[in-house]
Amino acid sequence: MGRLISKKTVERKNEFDSRQHKSNLRNICGTFAAEGMTISKYTRRNLDRIASGQTSYQQVLAELRAKYEKRG
Repeated sequence: MGRLISKKTVERKNEFDSRQHKSNLRNICGTFAAEGMTISKYTRRNLDRIASGQTSYQQVLAELRAKYEKRG
């Protein structure tokens, strides 16, 4: 049988995940800024979707491939 996890533990994990995601975004934006670039709203949305578990990076890559193949 699975282990029960308290609501407080889940809330702490979600808070940590949120802080980690914000830190990762700052790092990504900083890396881009060092090269004189910014990330688009679309890129930010994809990063948020991946971090929240709504989608995987593989799914985002598949969506991007399909998008740019149509333009090809």
